[in-house]
Amino acid sequence: MDREALLQNYQTGETDFHGLDLTGIDLSFLILTGIDLSEVNLFQANLRGTDLSNATLMSASCIEADFEGSNLNRADLSMAELLRVNLSGARLNLAFCSGTDLSQADLMMARLIGTELVGATLHHANLIGASLMGANLTAAILTQANLSRTYLYEADFRETDLSQTNIKEALFDHQTHFPNDFDPIAAGACLIAPGVNLAGKILSGMRLTGANLAGANLSAADLSQVEFTQGNLAGANLAGANLAGAFLRGANLEGANLEGANLKGTNLAGAIMPNGSINPLDN
Repeated sequence: MDREALLQNYQTGETDFHGLDLTGIDLSFLILTGIDLSEVNLFQANLRGTDLSNATLMSASCIEADFEGSNLNRADLSMAELLRVNLSGARLNLAFCSGTDLSQADLMMARLIGTELVGATLHHANLIGASLMGANLTAAILTQANLSRTYLYEADFRETDLSQTNIKEALFDHQTHFPNDFDPIAAGACLIAPGVNLAGKILSGMRLTGANLAGANLSAADLSQVEFTQGNLAGANLAGANLAGAFLRGANLEGANLEGANLKGTNLAGAIMPNGSINPLDN
């Protein structure tokens, strides 16, 4: 079946395409919400920008397929083979990926918020900059995976071996569950909470919207281009920090130490300044 035939059938109400051989098919940028592609062969298929929200791809073989920028929110990918797939920038929020093989997959900047990844294999996967807030990675395989600069708030890594996983500059909070024998700070991750020590850390370009870092030590930290709208930096030590181009609109900096900080191009509209005054909003 080719692109035109599948699309024609789908547009007439057919959603069950399970078990088909769709090797190399181009389904890029189509809207295929709720489609059933379970047990389908999608080897090297082109699904860039495709809307597959609420789709079923259980046990599908998607080896080396291209899902860049696709919408897989709430899709069922459990037990699927996604080896070496391109999922960079894709959305998999609330998707089911339990037992899914994502070995060597590119998930750079992907969104996996609330995603079920129980027992998934992510060996050598690239998740740089991905959002994994609230994701369940219990007993997942993450050997040699790159989770640097990821967002791990409320994620669950219990029973997961992270000894060979790169989580440098990943952000986590007190609701993130790591294995009992794993020290995320020693591994280079950053706890985002009041009073933490992040002196000298490189967090440039990270999203910290609404984060509470009151009283934190951020001296000499690189916070350039950071998104910190409505964040709390009251009483924080920002001496010598690089805040060039940072977005601190509406942030609380009351009592913060900004001695020697680089504020070139910093957006402080509506921010509460160290002396308690409030910067005017943009016109």
